[in-house]
This record gives sequence, structure tokens and C-alpha cells, in this order.
Amino acid sequence: MKKSIQYLNKFFNKPPQIGVVLGSGLHLFCNQLDNKFVVKYEDIPGFRKTSIKGHKGEFVLGSLKDKEIICANGRFHFYEGYAYNEVAIIIDIFKSLGCEMVIMTNASGCTVSEWSVGDLMLIKGHLDYSFLTSNENPNVIQDERYDEKLLNQVKVIAQDCNVCLREGVYAWTTGPSYETNSEVTDILSLGGNAVGMSGLPEIERIYDLDMKMIGICCLTNFASGISKEELTHDEVVRVAEKSRDSFIKLLVNIILKLKY
Repeated sequence: MKKSIQYLNKFFNKPPQIGVVLGSGLHLFCNQLDNKFVVKYEDIPGFRKTSIKGHKGEFVLGSLKDKEIICANGRFHFYEGYAYNEVAIIIDIFKSLGCEMVIMTNASGCTVSEWSVGDLMLIKGHLDYSFLTSNENPNVIQDERYDEKLLNQVKVIAQDCNVCLREGVYAWTTGPSYETNSEVTDILSLGGNAVGMSGLPEIERIYDLDMKMIGICCLTNFASGISKEELTHDEVVRVAEKSRDSFIKLLVNIILKLKY
């Protein structure tokens, strides 16, 4: 990773303050950045390429007013064959470059029938539904990594810019298959409001590295059994892109206004 950091450092006049991980179909946020510069993963010494549709596989460097930003436009997933710690290498890059805050985003399935596809959800806790370390049903984790002061600020920011922002618990599964009806029923009974195949390894790495974090899910579909619609990755990307205006507005305002 040392070679990767040395290579990326050449493109910054000063260290980035905020790292943003962009989920499937959410790449258009990068158009908001000034002084934008793109570095493809494949051009970085010692780095790897992402293979999932909707993930371009590039870092986008730039600024929003006085904030220096680095966006990861494409992430790595456990189901691609990476080890758990390898999935979170983007967070290691952010930390090594100087980021203090990470904004995590992803495309997720919604388990709450009263909500709407295309809604955004602020992550206030998580369920590790991977069963990688235990066969026992997981508990909802709501500890200091979900900083109440930061969450409250984000809710006010969303209200001020007229963006509907749900709040809930994110359940992580390993994928690559979508959840079954019975798994979704179980996740809902355990307290999960959204479910997806990315995010938790990065969230845990952020915590280990003593960084601040905000997590936002774009609810691109109803989870299996909640709706009769067929679940496809193409539909996930389509809905994420359709929700881009609200997503971009919220993300820009968080970056400019959040005090951490």
C-alpha cells in the first residue's frame, strides 16, 4: 500500500479532509467537485481493480469550497474473493492520505414496506448478518461509531435542504445472491431496515482507525418478499441514478456544514 499512497500523494496540494465512498450508481456526485482530477485504480501501483457494474474503479480528487475531498468511485466486495480486511483497503488509503471523516454510501434493499424506493436512509446502527464468525443471530450494534451528535447534525441538514431522510439499521450480508424472503423476514425481526452487500468491513475499519463516519443508504429496491418486483443489479443502478438529485444535494450540504 505504501506505493499506492506515494503515487496518490502527488496529486494533492494539501491533504484531503473528507473521504467519500460512492455506492452503485451514485458516481454523479463527483460532478460537483471543483479542480477535479481522476486517478484510475488500475494506474495506481500495488492497487486492484473493481469488477462490479456501477463501480467505475477510480479515485476522484477535488474540492468543495474550502474542503479537500477524495471520492472512491467503486469499492470492493467480500463476494469478489477478497479477504475481510482487503475489502476495506479504501479506508486505509483515506486514513494514510490524511482524511479525518468518511462518508459511506451504498445502494441497499429496503425492508420497511411503508418507505419508498429511492428514499435515503441515515445509518444509526448495523447488523452483521454474514454469520462469518458465529451461527448465533446478530444483535443490533449502536455504539460510539454512530456518533449521536453527528447523526443529529445530518438530520437537521437534511431538513434544511428539504431532503427526506429516513433513519435506520443497516444489515450486511456477504452476497453475491440477493436475500431470500425468509432471510429478509429474519433481518426485519432482528431490527434491520435496509440490507446490502457492502459497507460493514469499511465501517469497522473506520472505527479501528479512530476516524469519524456518516453512513447513507440509497434504498434502490424493496428487499425480497416486501415487493413482487424482480431484484436485479441493473434496476439497483437505475434507481440510484434516478435518486441522484436528492443524494447529491444532501451530500454536498453535509460536506459543507457538518462539524466534526
